[in-house]
Amino acid sequence: MRKFLVLLMLVFVFDLRAVEVFKGFSLNGDVVFYFQGGNLSESGKIFPSSEKGFGNVIDVEGFYRFTDAFSIYTRFHNGNGQGADKTYSDFLFANINTMADDNPDGNYDLKLLEAYLDVSFFSEKLEIIVGKTEPFVFIDQNEFANDELNQFVGKPFVNNVFFDVEDLYSPIAGFFLKGERVEFSGFVQSIEKHKVFFNGEEWTVDETGTHTFKENLTAGFQVNFKTDFKGLKGNYRFYLYNNSHPHFSVFENLTDGSRRPELKGASGFGVSIDQYFNKRAGLFFRYGRVRKDIYQFRDFYSFGFNVTSMFFKDDCLLFGFAKINPISGLELKDENHIEVQYRLDFKNNLALSFDFQYISNLINYPKLNLSVFTVRVARFF
Repeated sequence: MRKFLVLLMLVFVFDLRAVEVFKGFSLNGDVVFYFQGGNLSESGKIFPSSEKGFGNVIDVEGFYRFTDAFSIYTRFHNGNGQGADKTYSDFLFANINTMADDNPDGNYDLKLLEAYLDVSFFSEKLEIIVGKTEPFVFIDQNEFANDELNQFVGKPFVNNVFFDVEDLYSPIAGFFLKGERVEFSGFVQSIEKHKVFFNGEEWTVDETGTHTFKENLTAGFQVNFKTDFKGLKGNYRFYLYNNSHPHFSVFENLTDGSRRPELKGASGFGVSIDQYFNKRAGLFFRYGRVRKDIYQFRDFYSFGFNVTSMFFKDDCLLFGFAKINPISGLELKDENHIEVQYRLDFKNNLALSFDFQYISNLINYPKLNLSVFTVRVARFF
């Protein structure tokens, strides 16, 4: 509680700004508080029980530029609370609170999530990154649907829901090759070594805590075609990825201890598009497909729009629809997500958002629907 009150003072009392500690080294970050609640319903009937809770996210980023071509980036994370995701994430393939992905539940752990070297060549046309970060730095970006702290909070409108399962902060090497109209990017990441064993009830995969670039690699490659139609910019991204970390097929019988299940890697491809159609509004589209029988679902798509200055100079309306399609043989229905958000931006980088999500056809509960409401206060410095 004391930490919560201190954070409230930082957000609402002090004028937080990016700080240049000394020449070349600056600090900036995000402080976010949110409340999220959800209710299940069936055929219009709302059940009395619900899951709700407060949460917060604090990210402090350090950036040190040695020269114009050589810099170091770090990000420390502190946060707590899952909101409605604490219960309902088990009902869904794509969760409803991406803000809480890096949060433990029940304590405030300070974690160094990212730390990497960034080296540029040929007037910054080639950029090399080596260190610890996540693959989404290199692929699946989106102008209107990629920032859970300031845009959508539901997973289908932040990242590819299939590749998100593979996403980790671990040793990585990646690149950007930038052209005026085309940009290439890619990465190779080390994933923890694993062991496969029968625990007496079922086969399971457990991580060992050690890394090696000879085993369990994730790799991805993306091409981004950049457009500019009379000042209206757009990005058309196409990417592939592969993760050699072992996965069980959803059709495997994991309770048979006499037979070791076949292990498979996860591979897939995706599309991420954003396009302004006037100075105040833009459209986005995502598509992702994964190797058959790794997950209960085979592909998904999401689309929507972002419109600024709807009612006031500094407000924004966001809308998104997503459909996640199941594989055949499991008798599952499409998992459908709708999200609507209204955001007000104030002075001093303060934003207030009201967000509503509606999800139909939950995993294992195809007759149930879920309604989720989120209020978010964010301060960026």
